[in-house]
Amino acid sequence: MAKAGVGVSAQPGISIRRRAVALLALFAIFALFLCGRLGYLQFVRGAELRERALSVRIREIPVEARRGIIYDRMGRELAISVNVDSVFAVPSEVKDPEQTARKLADILGLDYDWVLGRLKQDECFVWIKRKIPDEVSQALKALDLPGIGFTQESKRVYPKGTVAAHVLGFAGIDSQGLAGVEYSYDKELRGARGSIVIEYDAVGHQIPQATHRYIPPTDGRSLVLTIDEVIQSMVERELDVIMASSQPKHAAILVMDPRNGEILALGCRPTFDPNRFADYPESAWRNFIVSDTYHPGSTFKPITAAAALEEGVVSWSDRFYCPGSVVVEDRRIHCHRASGHGSLNLSGVIEFSCNVGFVNIGLRLGTAGFYRYWRAFGLDGPTGVDLPGEATSLIMPESQCRTVDLAVMAFGQTLTVTPLELARAMCAIANGGRLVTPHVAKEWRSPDGRTVIPIEWPVGPQVISTPTSREVSRAMEAVVRTGTGKVTYMPGYRLAGKTGTSQKTVGGVVSSSAFVGSFCGFGPAEDPRVLVLVIVDEPQGAYYGSQVAAPPFGRLMRDIYRYLEIPLVYTEEDRPSATDREAGSTAEITVPSVVGQTVGEALAKLSTAGLRVEISGEATGVVAAQVPGPEAKVAPGTLVLLEVTPGGPSSGLVTVPDLRGRTMAEAALMLEEVGLYLAVEGSGVAVGQSPAAGTSVQEGTVVTVRFEPPPR
Repeated sequence: MAKAGVGVSAQPGISIRRRAVALLALFAIFALFLCGRLGYLQFVRGAELRERALSVRIREIPVEARRGIIYDRMGRELAISVNVDSVFAVPSEVKDPEQTARKLADILGLDYDWVLGRLKQDECFVWIKRKIPDEVSQALKALDLPGIGFTQESKRVYPKGTVAAHVLGFAGIDSQGLAGVEYSYDKELRGARGSIVIEYDAVGHQIPQATHRYIPPTDGRSLVLTIDEVIQSMVERELDVIMASSQPKHAAILVMDPRNGEILALGCRPTFDPNRFADYPESAWRNFIVSDTYHPGSTFKPITAAAALEEGVVSWSDRFYCPGSVVVEDRRIHCHRASGHGSLNLSGVIEFSCNVGFVNIGLRLGTAGFYRYWRAFGLDGPTGVDLPGEATSLIMPESQCRTVDLAVMAFGQTLTVTPLELARAMCAIANGGRLVTPHVAKEWRSPDGRTVIPIEWPVGPQVISTPTSREVSRAMEAVVRTGTGKVTYMPGYRLAGKTGTSQKTVGGVVSSSAFVGSFCGFGPAEDPRVLVLVIVDEPQGAYYGSQVAAPPFGRLMRDIYRYLEIPLVYTEEDRPSATDREAGSTAEITVPSVVGQTVGEALAKLSTAGLRVEISGEATGVVAAQVPGPEAKVAPGTLVLLEVTPGGPSSGLVTVPDLRGRTMAEAALMLEEVGLYLAVEGSGVAVGQSPAAGTSVQEGTVVTVRFEPPPR
């Protein structure tokens, strides 16, 4: 009985121990689970959770870098950045979202519901409106709205408005380049964004003496362009005159240095103001020089002539007979002169732009030769220009080219090129035969301006020999002296050029009513420093290149020569008139002012003075500009070019500034600021002007300024 009692009393102890062991095992398993979970959170998800914790209590306010300045080649500012306020909200700190949204919407001109939605977002930081005017910022700051903050950002400003708009392009709200060099060089100009890091508590209040860190932005580098603002303003002036007088669909002017491919000026119409680019149609942003192709017409003929001379299939002594048309295969091809040119040598074919002569030259060159030089002149691909959106030429495949196609392409029809491609090819003719790379970027500067890094541009291969280049240049000089471009002739300037008039293709059919008038030339012919291409697309009324494009070319070259102080070189043909002028011959007469007068009044006054007249633009209307300008001293019989616009002058009046004692560049910039244009006479500093200082004139009036060398 005693043994049985002992056994019975042992049972409860065993049961308790078992329960204790089971409980300990459960605790051990739970502890292992906790350790595993902690280890997982610490070592596997630790980085992620730390980031999430930081995002709750640490708020990062972006600080935008200042975009680099864009200068012209002389250091004048074309694009700058200024500090402006941007408005943001911290939704957790906004005490009365409805009332705050109402006040923000009223002052900022925003939709109330949109603002309210932003204030109720489950975010630690939201933008309300960026880059607001200073007066709006001050009004909003005065309200001291809880949860509403301000940070400074950089806003892009173009102080010269529309000047060089198609070169500069524009930048967007995030200071990102969207067009032009702003887009091409966005990475270097933009720099790197910084930030302000602030720590907040659980209820969204800033913690004093907690994490406050400022990460400074890295400002972008500044870019110096090859553009010259003074030459660019001359181009803008001529484009405005072209648009007023010819009313074309498009117009474009390109000025280059043929020696190295630097683009000195580039302008297009229609244009836009990059400060307000969104207010203009996207078509106005388009850079016609780079992004569009056209039929070059007769401006292509020097390229055909150079290729044929280089191949040895023609010589300067060869003669070509033009009866007015020629039959190739089943097609009759007409010359622009219906009665024909008769017998011409090669120089005469170029000088008088004979289509029949170039048909024969093209056929002698042959299909293989034509396409070989098409590629050699770089017309089969991009030019390498540092502007976005470059188009490329269009020509039928060589294998499909028929004899009649070759005949027509020889004088610049059916094929298409971009204006920049044509100018590049013409640079090779001008500079001795080398292909250059067109470009607008000259050098980089560090934000502090202390470091200058030149930008190197490749020089292409030798396309034609130097003798061929010189010979074709001389023939193009004859075009200006006595040929189709004689309206641009000025003694001593030694200009070489070629007119062009091409029919457009509309709906796949060659149009009989839509034309492109153009002129491409350079000077001085023996050592070119400037090449100018003028294109007028679908002018109304007169459409020949000699009528609509050559006069602007002549005016530009005259002013550019004086601005760059290019010395005049007189040939034997020029010397008699030059000697008379330099000697102060009594035969000189003073050109009267006819700007603002009707065509009839202007013709009567100029004819009475013994001057010849050529009208560009409307046959009736009011004279908008004249070349030579008022008070110029010229020989009897000098040709005066009149730009005529229909109706009367525009309503906007501006006051002519006093330009006496100013340099040519200073005068051009002063006139540009008030919407006037400069016509140059002489060189040095300004000693006289017409209209006089203080006169009220129509905006867009040309002010003729007489310059003389300063006293030594």
